[in-house]
Amino acid sequence: MMIKWSSIKNKSGREVLKGQIMMAEKKRIYLMRHAKPDLPMNGRVYYGQTDYPLAPQGTAAAEETGEYLKGKITFDYLYASDMIRAQQTAKLAAPYLPITTVPALREVNLGEWEGRGYDEVREQFREIYEARGVKFAEVAPPGGETFRELQRRTVPAFEEIESAHKSGNILIVAHGAAIWSIMARCFGFDLNDMFFFPQDYCGIHVVEPAGGRMRLCQYNWQPLLKAAG
Repeated sequence: MMIKWSSIKNKSGREVLKGQIMMAEKKRIYLMRHAKPDLPMNGRVYYGQTDYPLAPQGTAAAEETGEYLKGKITFDYLYASDMIRAQQTAKLAAPYLPITTVPALREVNLGEWEGRGYDEVREQFREIYEARGVKFAEVAPPGGETFRELQRRTVPAFEEIESAHKSGNILIVAHGAAIWSIMARCFGFDLNDMFFFPQDYCGIHVVEPAGGRMRLCQYNWQPLLKAAG
C-alpha cells in the first residue's frame, strides 16, 4: 500500500495536502518444473541436458495442469528453458501466451554422464560419484557443471526476468536443479541439500518480491493434486 500526496486548494483558497491511498501492484513468480519426460531405462538415467521430449503421461499432466490453472490464475508473462521438455510444458501450461526462451535456464550439464544409466555411472565413476553425492556445489561430472556453476548462469537470468516486470503473474518453466539453484540463492538454502527439498514434475514454487527480498508463498505446489482433492 502507498499514499500518493497531491496539493489542492480548499474553499478558502489555501493549499492543503491530500493523501490518496493506492494499492501497490503485485508481482508473483511461478517457478514450474517441466512435466515427466520420455526417458529410457525406466527413468534410471542421467539426462541433465539430454533433450528428451515429454512422455505421454507428462503431456497429459501438463495439459491438465494448464486447464486447472486457467480458471485460477491468469499469467501475464511466460518464460522457459530452450530444452524441449520445458518448451512443451510451457505451451500446455499457458497456451494463450508466447514463450520467451531463456537458454540460461536449461538444466545442469552432466557431461560424460549424460544419457548413461545410474548403475553404469556408479560403477565407472565411483570415486567422483561418491564425492559429488555429498558436494553437489563443488564437484562436477567429467565435462559437466557443478551446482555452483549452474547457479552462476541461472540466477542472473532469473533476476533479469524479475526486474523486467513491475507487476503481474510470471510463469517460468525450467528444470529441477536449475530451479533449486535459484531457490537456494533467494532463500539461503545450501546447494548441497537439493535432494532434501524435492520438486515434482509440474510442481510449482510461488515467490514474490517483498522489501528487497523474496517471500516464499508456496513450495512444490501441485495443482493436479489440488484438482483431484
